[in-house]
Amino acid sequence: MADGTPRTPIVTEQAADRLYIIDARNGVERRLLLDWVHSTANDLGGDNEPQWASLAIEDDDHALPLDVLRARLDGSPSRQVVPLRVAWRIPGFERDRALKFRHILFGDPRHPGPLRSRLILLRDRRRAQILVGEAATLDALRDRFCRQTGGGDGEGTDSPEFAGFVARQAGLALDVAERGIRGTRYKVPRFVADGLRTSPKFRAALAELSEATGRPVAELFREARPLMKEVIARPSALFLDLRARLDRMMFGGYAPEMEVDAAELARLRSILREHPTAILFTHKTYIDGATPSRLTYENDMPMLHSFGGANLDFAVMGEFFRRSGMIFIRRSFQDQPVYKLVLRHYIAWLLAKRFPLSWAFEGTRSRLGKLMPPKYGLMKYVLDAAHATGTRDVHFVPFVTSFDLIRDVEEYAAEQTGRNKKPESLSWFLGYMKSLKEPSGRIRLDIGNPVVIDEAPGPDDKRALEKIAFAVAVEANRVTPLTVTSVMCLILLGMAPRGATSAELLGAIGAVTDWARARDIRLSSELESGDDVALSATVDTLVESGLLTRYEAGSENVYSIDPAKHPMASYYRNIIAHHFLDRAMIELALFELRDGDSGDATAAFWAKIDRLRDLFKFEFFYPPRDEHRAAIEAELTRIDPVWDRRLASGDRGIAQLLRRCQPVVGHAILLPFAEAYSVVAEQLARARPGDAVDEKALLDAALVEGRQAYLLRRISSEAAIGKLLFANGLSLMRHMGLAEEATPVNLAARRALLMELRGLANVMETMRLSTVALADRLPGSGG
Repeated sequence: MADGTPRTPIVTEQAADRLYIIDARNGVERRLLLDWVHSTANDLGGDNEPQWASLAIEDDDHALPLDVLRARLDGSPSRQVVPLRVAWRIPGFERDRALKFRHILFGDPRHPGPLRSRLILLRDRRRAQILVGEAATLDALRDRFCRQTGGGDGEGTDSPEFAGFVARQAGLALDVAERGIRGTRYKVPRFVADGLRTSPKFRAALAELSEATGRPVAELFREARPLMKEVIARPSALFLDLRARLDRMMFGGYAPEMEVDAAELARLRSILREHPTAILFTHKTYIDGATPSRLTYENDMPMLHSFGGANLDFAVMGEFFRRSGMIFIRRSFQDQPVYKLVLRHYIAWLLAKRFPLSWAFEGTRSRLGKLMPPKYGLMKYVLDAAHATGTRDVHFVPFVTSFDLIRDVEEYAAEQTGRNKKPESLSWFLGYMKSLKEPSGRIRLDIGNPVVIDEAPGPDDKRALEKIAFAVAVEANRVTPLTVTSVMCLILLGMAPRGATSAELLGAIGAVTDWARARDIRLSSELESGDDVALSATVDTLVESGLLTRYEAGSENVYSIDPAKHPMASYYRNIIAHHFLDRAMIELALFELRDGDSGDATAAFWAKIDRLRDLFKFEFFYPPRDEHRAAIEAELTRIDPVWDRRLASGDRGIAQLLRRCQPVVGHAILLPFAEAYSVVAEQLARARPGDAVDEKALLDAALVEGRQAYLLRRISSEAAIGKLLFANGLSLMRHMGLAEEATPVNLAARRALLMELRGLANVMETMRLSTVALADRLPGSGG
């Protein structure tokens, strides 16, 4: 019935020995199905009364009355078991999915009650469609029962457990048939607790736990039952539709259609169908977690199970999200072995049944725009589950959502400058939903190549876990596209405080996009197509939002970013900063060589690259050193095929390389980090011998001193003032051994680091000035 084998027709000779399992929720449905059974029996001939058993299988929240079914399973091995159900059609629903919130109160119109059913039949009997699930013989069902449950409770195929198994198989076969008319988006897990309870692997795990703890297996089973109810999500078609409607409301300010590559979408569909899958999305805003589920829903792919903290499982909202596929997990369960076992086998069950999972692998929203270090918790749960149950071929799919505008960015900028974050509340939620209605441009989705885990590592293999998470992060960075917003912020921040005319800006955008195409970096549709109308529309949205300013009173339109908006603009720039990181390091190293006495220029160049890598190791993901050096060499070759000879020739060759690097971008990428770190280094350098480092006090002082440094223009932008930037700077200095109790030796090292960071900032100011000087030549520059 539901084992995935091709459906076989029932020939006339077999018709006399059928058992119909009628999945009827009420008397009206039962009468419809029995009428169909008797009509079919008459058409096929035969003198015997049709055998049937009626069960409300679809409503699986209660124990099924199995006595009648159990008695009728005592037939010949060739007896055909045929499941039946009524599918109620809604006119026009399959076209526009017009489910309403009132259906929460009055019920899903696809599952009408007795009175509603009679009224529907009076108006249009065609709305009641008879579903015939895939039939199976009793012999095949007995074999399947023994194979999947190991014989169940030990009483064999005459037991109530076998009858329950047959009923569940009938329900699953009918679900498959119903998805044929309603769509794959409604593929939801059914009978999960029963599936776990009868699983040989789950029973064996409980037996092992019993032996380890000395507790009886029966007692562990009793403890596991309510935990299953707590952990297992119970999605239904009604709540999936309502969740989809809520998702559409959240994206009200964006263009109606999300942009996604058709080939990537087809590949994702194939992966979800064929492999245990987890979609890991980057997390920039409260709403980007809804884009994978919206994509799968709108493209008729299986629903995604997401994860939430158990603290969110409250009242109405908790039930709503549980019924739309959210799995609520306790924050800590180290000393709760039964809970851990239930969760592990539930996740493994979902993977094995091809129900995809989804979560933000950074764990929290990125407050700076660039990818945050991954959190290992959920990935470890999934890998532990796969390891414990032998689930192979798990696919982790990186998923990137790019927004022209992100409404959370203003909040992030305020947080980073020390203002308190507003607590989430009903009034906050309503205000946030209102802000999402404001015009916000387009949404683009990019789906990376899956990171495939043929065999899950053991629970104690931390190194393997880190490598898998790193591979996902690298692939997510690779498929992150350049967008109009991010490119304009990169250009204008790099030229600030000077603005740029329309012609200069178009020239700079052209130079950046040409550079990106040569490196197979993805571009948003406006940048890829060069569509001036689409580009202008996006720019208008950015101006109307206040992120960009446009001065239109003069002879030419001039674009700039208000200094107060630099922290917000830096967020969008940071989203794409990793694409330019190798280029930025090359430029900065070359400018340092140009301004210093380098001796062996080649050796000095690579020493500076290594130093920059070490200085910014808490901001960016790097490949291993050998791979990174190869990437740097590849970038140098694109700049100048004979770069090695020019570099070896000294000052003249370095000057030629720098001319080929114009317009430079390194200062726009790295200056905020160097300036932020210099603020922290200065606080450490002011200490007296014997002073300990109080992290909170130091970071609070850095916010105050950073503001003062900006007012005195010792740092160039408020984008360098931020709690996370300062915290990363302190992490670097702790890693360098400079955050221990102050001594004359480490105080000298702190001052040396401060001078080094200020020196880098001065070099990057030189780079900025060279860019400004070339502004009029940008349209014709090469890259």
